[in-house]
Amino acid sequence: MNASEKNPEIEETIPQIPEDAPEEKENDEPPFDIETKDTAAEGTDTDETASAPDYASLAREDMRELISLFPHLRGKESVLELENPLRYAALRDLGLTPKEAYLATGSYHPRYDNRSHLRSAVPRAAAASDDMLDSRGLEACRELFAGLSDREIQRLYKKVSK
Repeated sequence: MNASEKNPEIEETIPQIPEDAPEEKENDEPPFDIETKDTAAEGTDTDETASAPDYASLAREDMRELISLFPHLRGKESVLELENPLRYAALRDLGLTPKEAYLATGSYHPRYDNRSHLRSAVPRAAAASDDMLDSRGLEACRELFAGLSDREIQRLYKKVSK
């Protein structure tokens, strides 16, 4: 089919514009009033500066919180001294907490504890139980129960003391 040939089926589906319809002309005026927009923008600028957060005090509060959470930051005095301060600030502006923002910067690497081998495998310290006789009590019981061994005296004391 040539470009000059017209298909009647397609012609029926295309809406026809009446020949007496007024032509659209380009409008040189913007769709809004420039003066109104400028004054509205000026009004919002003054409102934004009045309610803008005090970033210096936020940075001080954040650093205090970070030092309390991460003791290895004690030598740092400002958030600007962090490994990636711009990323930290961007994350804080997104609404993350100081801890979340600091951890998300990838700056925190937990240190290996080289003393882990010094911990006991036993969950609690071994100690004499409270339901045992002390040395003075054991001597007194030996005199009373001459035929019993120390172990038997301890068992008898457990039964009686409970």
